[in-house]
Amino acid sequence: MTDGELARALGKRRPHINRVCLGLAKKGLLERRKVGGILRNFLADPPPSLSDEHPWTWEGNVQEQVARFLEERGWEIQRKADTAKKEPGQDLVARFPGTPRLLWVTVKGYPQGTSKTSPATQARHWFKRAIFDILDWRGRDQAVALAVALPEKEVYRKLADRVRYLQPMLRFSFLWVREDGGVEVDGGLG
Repeated sequence: MTDGELARALGKRRPHINRVCLGLAKKGLLERRKVGGILRNFLADPPPSLSDEHPWTWEGNVQEQVARFLEERGWEIQRKADTAKKEPGQDLVARFPGTPRLLWVTVKGYPQGTSKTSPATQARHWFKRAIFDILDWRGRDQAVALAVALPEKEVYRKLADRVRYLQPMLRFSFLWVREDGGVEVDGGLG
């Protein structure tokens, strides 16, 4: 339905409905797309197979959100590593249809910590591993697009700022996954 149709059906003013719909779209609960040149609102599909037994920051949940995000933008997922089993290699491999364009993604979650190690300390180690993946993969293939997918956490943002100078040299992006399931691309996708 359009904002106007929703406003009439609910007996509300159109500007109010517009604000509500924009907020729901930002949370990933509603999709706003043009159909026949008219902006319409659609209920969004629930995020596929997110684990209820793990927090949203768990690597498997971050991977699912990024895969969904890429598919919504036309990418075909060719490989999805089993993160629960800590399968080695690229966590996601995607191809843009009709092109030889490949994207390799390393995905990290946010740790729970241990009795001896704080989550922030563990996160720094995981971040370093992700950057090493990018270094290693760039050495293997100069043409492939590369990305690091991380949950939106302050410690990861600060670490990303510290290595931002590497982005133009290694040609990679950060994919920031928010708690609401949204994904922000930092650096383009190749």
